[in-house]
Amino acid sequence: MKTFLDSGVLLAAWRRTPISDAALRVLTDDTREFYTSELVMLETLPQARHEKNRSEQEFYATHFAGVVHCECLSEALGKAAERLAGQYGLAGPDALQIAAAIRQGVTEFVTSEKPSKPMFRVKELKVVSLYSLA
Repeated sequence: MKTFLDSGVLLAAWRRTPISDAALRVLTDDTREFYTSELVMLETLPQARHEKNRSEQEFYATHFAGVVHCECLSEALGKAAERLAGQYGLAGPDALQIAAAIRQGVTEFVTSEKPSKPMFRVKELKVVSLYSLA
């Protein structure tokens, strides 16, 4: 299954939160192919580098090394995100991540957000909350 993880999923898996087990199950599911974007990388790796947390850096880097494709930040992505944000009432970063997932033909977008967020209105792909998997 083509899966895009928002940055909150990776952060939850690393930080051992109440939804960490669900995040780790998704990350280790052999039936999934993972896709990402530069925005997800930007929301995870730099902070770990800044804090000089090598094991956290390696955790994220291992995930990113195994992804099938990474959507670059671009004008086309921005326009797609703007359209989605207007259509579904999405916040900017959420719109960018969902647009990146859609542009890559992803089947499932997994998020650490609760199911009450506007992203769950998106019809172009299945949005799954870790809270529903916990």
